[in-house]
Amino acid sequence: MSEDSMSEDSMSEDSMSEDSMMDEDGVLSVVAGRDDLTTLAAAVEAAGLTEALHGEGPFTIFAPTDAAFEAYLGEMGMTAEDVLADTAGLTTLLQQHVVASADDAAMVMSMVDQPFTSLAGTPIAVTVDGDTVMVANATVVEYDLRGRNGVVHVIDAVIVPGA
Repeated sequence: MSEDSMSEDSMSEDSMSEDSMMDEDGVLSVVAGRDDLTTLAAAVEAAGLTEALHGEGPFTIFAPTDAAFEAYLGEMGMTAEDVLADTAGLTTLLQQHVVASADDAAMVMSMVDQPFTSLAGTPIAVTVDGDTVMVANATVVEYDLRGRNGVVHVIDAVIVPGA
C-alpha cells in the first residue's frame, strides 16, 4: 500500500474557498481543498456539522468522493437535493464516516478484526487484502491527508450501515 499525503504546499490558497468550510488547515480544509469531495463539503454544511468538525478533534474522516455519492444516490433513487433536505438523515449518514480519533493508514490497517465505532455509533469494519484496504463497503483510494485536527482518507463508496 502506498501512503499518499497532501503537503501544505499542495493545498494552495487558490484551491480553497473562503467560506465556512475553512477551518485553519483542519480536516474541513482538506475536504474543501479537493475537487473530488465537493458533495461531501456541501453535505457537511447542509447538515450543520461544520462547527463540530472544526473543533479540536481528533477526527478521522472516511471521505466519499463525488462519484461515490453519485452512485449512492442512484442506488437509493434519490437526488442530491433530497438528501441535503433531510438534515437528520444526512447527519447520521455523515457521522457514519467519522471516527473520534486521528488514525493514519497504519492504524487503519491494524484495525482488522477490531472495527472502529463511528460518531453515529455504528461499527466500521476494516479488511485488508494485499494493497487493498476496505472500511465497511468502501475501498480506501487515498490515505493520510492530514489536517491540524485529524486525518482524511478518501474512499470510493458511501459507507452504509451494516456493511
